Amino acid sequence: MKTIGVIGGLSWFSTAVYYRTINQLVNERLGETHSAKMLLYSLDFKDFDVMQKQNNWDGIGEMLCEAALKLEKAGADCIIIGSNTPHLVADRVRFILSAPLIHIAEETAKEVIHQNVNKVILLGTKFTMENDFFSNHLKDAGIETIIPANADRDFIHNSIFNELTKGVFKEKTRNKYLEIINDLQSDGAEGVIFGCTEISLLIKPEDCGVKVFDTTLIHSKAVVEFAIGKN
Repeated sequence: MKTIGVIGGLSWFSTAVYYRTINQLVNERLGETHSAKMLLYSLDFKDFDVMQKQNNWDGIGEMLCEAALKLEKAGADCIIIGSNTPHLVADRVRFILSAPLIHIAEETAKEVIHQNVNKVILLGTKFTMENDFFSNHLKDAGIETIIPANADRDFIHNSIFNELTKGVFKEKTRNKYLEIINDLQSDGAEGVIFGCTEISLLIKPEDCGVKVFDTTLIHSKAVVEFAIGKN
């Protein structure tokens, strides 16, 4: 089994989901008492939060590159960034590594294609919804992406940083998300991408009227496939 290197702490709630999901998937595949071989470099979310509010993506890139190199030096055979938004600088991190970086948007695009879906809603932080680092991977795969209106993007973004990343999950917030998803179905959406780990803690797939693409689960499955392959 190969060793997985995880850049975590973005947020620690997200990291906890990754850790649990990856180990569960490995155990399902290998059985008995097997769990994942994993190295975790957990960052201080406050550092990331301050820099992203300042739009200091160069600083975030330096921070993630440093973490990735430490994981690689410690013996990681692959690297994942355990969060959607920081993938805005994933190409920069990938460039300095010898080990492969498994990209969340690339793996999500593969799964959307596999499910024969052509048009999806993308939910996440405003950085994820409004920049093209995620949607371009979908576009390259022939998948059309739609995002909520400005006011709804503001609501989602603020709820992620003010509630979800702090472990606060409110019923009224959940209902608003479902209202946004339902409204966008009228635009022809066949699926919705939960482009933030914490959204999957707020909403269950069965709550939605379209196919749900949980990026954390998709990402975790991809890294487990890399780690254990055909075993």
